Amino acid sequence: MPGNDQLLRRAASNLIAVKMDLAAAEADGDSERVKLLRTLLSCGGDTLLYRPQLQHYAVLFGDLRTAAHVAVMVPGVGDGTNLCDDWIPEARNLYDAAESTAVVLWKGYDNPADIVAAAAGSIECNEDLVTAAGDLTAFVATLSLRTDQSLTLVAHSFGSIVVGAALADCGLQCTDVVVAGSPGMTVDELRDLHIDQSHFFSEQAPGDAIAELGVFGPAPTSPTFGGTRMSTNAPDHPTVAAHSDYFEPGSEALENMVDVVTGEYDEVVRQRSALPEIAGGLVAWLLRIPALPVRMAGRRYRGPGFRLLTNWCRLVDLGASETGNLVAEVLDEKERALLWVARRVGALPDEGSTDGRSRDEARS
Repeated sequence: MPGNDQLLRRAASNLIAVKMDLAAAEADGDSERVKLLRTLLSCGGDTLLYRPQLQHYAVLFGDLRTAAHVAVMVPGVGDGTNLCDDWIPEARNLYDAAESTAVVLWKGYDNPADIVAAAAGSIECNEDLVTAAGDLTAFVATLSLRTDQSLTLVAHSFGSIVVGAALADCGLQCTDVVVAGSPGMTVDELRDLHIDQSHFFSEQAPGDAIAELGVFGPAPTSPTFGGTRMSTNAPDHPTVAAHSDYFEPGSEALENMVDVVTGEYDEVVRQRSALPEIAGGLVAWLLRIPALPVRMAGRRYRGPGFRLLTNWCRLVDLGASETGNLVAEVLDEKERALLWVARRVGALPDEGSTDGRSRDEARS
């Protein structure tokens, strides 16, 4: 495959550049730079993209020519430290867990300092997103995948915003999409991403504050958005309780990702949506309705008042998200209170027992 041969030549050229830069960094005593370059050399992957001055990197784990499945992982905001401590280990975890799969870590975009900065500088973020979405689409094309190979986009945090823009506006095509800890995908509903709802999957861990921000559109995990929300936690599995835990080895969150990437859809464990969560998502969706016409027009408009309109839409999204979360929390607390009263008066058995037995005993 000519495309793969070109990638391998590029990786070989990048390998030489990394080794030369490492020698220079060691001579200069630049410890942070040395750590980054040594990580690239020792991680076991091929460096397909190496633009250190821009902090753009892409690393391939596995063999694109023989893999039945390919996952392109798009991480969130960060720098070389995140590449060493988070992104490469997470990509390796996915690669090690998924059989017959090649994993490409792609961080080839200019990112804001953080999510808050992205929301505050909406115009700059929008312009960067256009470039990032186009670059991601072009990069995927260079992989020259066969028609019998599946392609899954696995996006985390701000990476899901980049993927959303690429799917919605740049014609990026894939087999499946998995987003984890997403603060929104720049669209209001799943159909704007031009992918069937049976091939869209999302995860949101308990306590993930970034995913609850709602500043880049409704949460992909919302029941009103569409697709499948996957469970992140199961008994006897490592706990996923924070924004950076989704790729934890052995976790249900990672296992579900692997099932999607390898096409084992029947093995995916769905998150059971409770009534408070459904109600909160519906409230948030209803509150976003007034901003829909403005947001649709704003996709192409860049004239006077654009910043004001864009920031107003961001405020509407944030307010809708926070209100929806509040409704869900209030209903959840009331539900817990009613259950507590019911148990106290004997209408329901205690949560930790069934006729004096533990839950596990009751199931056996």
